Amino acid sequence: MKDLADSSILLNNMSDSLLFRQLKSVKAGQIERFKIEYNPHADGDEIIIPPNLYIKIKNLEPISKRAIYLAGPYILYVDCKSCDYDSNQKYFVTADHPSFEPQLLPGQSFYVQLSCHTLKKHYCWEVDVISQIIFNNTIEIDFEITIGTSREILHDSSNAENSDKIGTFHHLLKVYYQDTLDLWNLPIPKQNKPRHLVILTHGLHSNVSVDMLYLKEQIDKFAKENESEEEIVVKGYFGNIGKTERGIKYLGSRVAEYIIELINDNENLNNGQTTKISFIGHSLGGCVQTFAIAYLKINFPWFFDQIKPINFVTVSSPLLGVVNENPMYVKLVLSAGLVGKTGQEMGLKILENNSKPLLLLLPTGATHQVLKKFQKRTVYANAINDGIVPLRTSSLLYLDYRGLAKIINSDELANSEKTDKVPKNVEKVNKFHSVQTLLSYFMPFQKSTEDNHKDGYLRDQLTGTDIEIPNSTFLDSAASIILPPVPSIKLIVDPSSRENPIIHDKVYYEDDLPPVDKPNIEETIAREYHKSMSWRKVIVKLKPDAHNNIIVRRRFANAYGWPVIQHLVENHFKDSEVKELPNISSLDSLDEELDLSKIVSRDLIAKQNNEIDQTTTEEEISWINSKDNSDSVFALGVTGLIGEITGMMGDFRDQIYKYSLNPPTLPIIGQIPIPQSLAPNEKPEENNETAMKLMNDFI
Repeated sequence: MKDLADSSILLNNMSDSLLFRQLKSVKAGQIERFKIEYNPHADGDEIIIPPNLYIKIKNLEPISKRAIYLAGPYILYVDCKSCDYDSNQKYFVTADHPSFEPQLLPGQSFYVQLSCHTLKKHYCWEVDVISQIIFNNTIEIDFEITIGTSREILHDSSNAENSDKIGTFHHLLKVYYQDTLDLWNLPIPKQNKPRHLVILTHGLHSNVSVDMLYLKEQIDKFAKENESEEEIVVKGYFGNIGKTERGIKYLGSRVAEYIIELINDNENLNNGQTTKISFIGHSLGGCVQTFAIAYLKINFPWFFDQIKPINFVTVSSPLLGVVNENPMYVKLVLSAGLVGKTGQEMGLKILENNSKPLLLLLPTGATHQVLKKFQKRTVYANAINDGIVPLRTSSLLYLDYRGLAKIINSDELANSEKTDKVPKNVEKVNKFHSVQTLLSYFMPFQKSTEDNHKDGYLRDQLTGTDIEIPNSTFLDSAASIILPPVPSIKLIVDPSSRENPIIHDKVYYEDDLPPVDKPNIEETIAREYHKSMSWRKVIVKLKPDAHNNIIVRRRFANAYGWPVIQHLVENHFKDSEVKELPNISSLDSLDEELDLSKIVSRDLIAKQNNEIDQTTTEEEISWINSKDNSDSVFALGVTGLIGEITGMMGDFRDQIYKYSLNPPTLPIIGQIPIPQSLAPNEKPEENNETAMKLMNDFI
């Protein structure tokens, strides 16, 4: 090819045509990634460069399936970016900005202009198409992806006469595919390097394969940019997709068996190649991985002697259950088993040996022995806007309120550019303002006595007996689930516009806890996690939907959580050879506790899991396609209702975008209000008021 500067460039000399068409499908927890490459070709003195290319992704499912939510939903997430896009760089040219659609409903199409406005020898873009199916791992969503030289060409590409056109129709265009397994098997580990295995674990009605893919790729990217003497290999167990209601023991034992399979059979991890291991669990995954380490310790006693535990991280995990954080009707729903064994365990209903809830047994015995061996133990928790896993349970209850309040009001936090630095002026006394007043409901006060050892707490202020704590609830999260706030394009293309969400970052020791005085069950669990151990607690303040934002469930739709993931990666994988924690004797009372050991027998759990598999499968899917009361407006129960809402939201959103208005952040149906304590302080923007008026008119 001749030098571009010496060539006569012929723009728009590519005939208006369809360049590529392919049909694909995705199931729950699956992704299809398309890498699109266009190489201008010099023919004599000519270089063929179209002014622009266009891409269309269409959800091929019939529009009628918009009403089927709980049996699906049949929704796709789609994003498109240039291959060299870097979230840490600022982009000035609008044509280079990423595009994404968080909810591509059945029958809808998503168009993106692939700009060729700058002269290059090589153009490259990446498109991700991800299934949003939650409740059913047997169905799939069909979609069509097409590339052409005009939007009109793509509009006609789905016509019946084009149904036989599959493939690439221009020699200058190359399209490469990667599916879920391809992405999780990258990068290929280098030879002759010890392996640091990182296990990711997902939560309830979630999956590790796509919901935690962003975290995996950020760890991989960081490891590549900071090469060391070890090779970081990130893995996750896919087999629990669609089975998360079957209980922590069921899920955790399967994760543990998967780890043993990796260590024994994976050619990149076996034969002593793996020397270190870390665990990162989101939501329920934090409890699941806790059980998994106990299972490994009891059934494979050699494991943590041969493989060194490095990081134990939970991200918005209900380590204390959720029974105290929600109204009575939520407790009744959980106890009734609406969310299966898992819901009963979260409601502290499932009883094991000696009538103790499983969550109370989790931090004891074998778990306690292993947890003390980890070099770093960290919990990430949402301060607000998380109605799924509230602050007290995800932070292990005990927090330094005054230190937190001072950090929130400190100039250092407001002006900090790095998310991995803890502000230093935690002792500075600042005047309280409205944000601190809000957070005072969440945090107990410290003792004011000067002779207090470290950071003790007052009993009534810790347990909330005299303080009303307005936690977010499931209903409070309804608005963000139906119409989640979408990050602005400025946040995505300008790193300087992103607020630092880390409002508290501190290590807590057992000595920080107040004296015992008739503790409730949640406090008892929290104390056992703190026994002879320190925990780093990172509290973050994110916009709704904080529970998904904190783990960046989808790359751009949950971009508010990017700084949290950056903090997690930089603080746990920057230098694996961290200073060892003090060697604490393993002969304390918790290590002698045998209650957990009695229920972690490999043979017993294998038998129980087999029984669960045989008895629950039909029960779990029977409600999905039930034909009972088929003439009723609620023929599919909540499915029909939420499906109608979903369809209305999609149609209404199109109207909002058509009139260039910001999407509303409050739900339409029922007008569920956000509690005053959680409402933002800012005044509503005029366009939001206009949007709400249009919304009401639309209904």
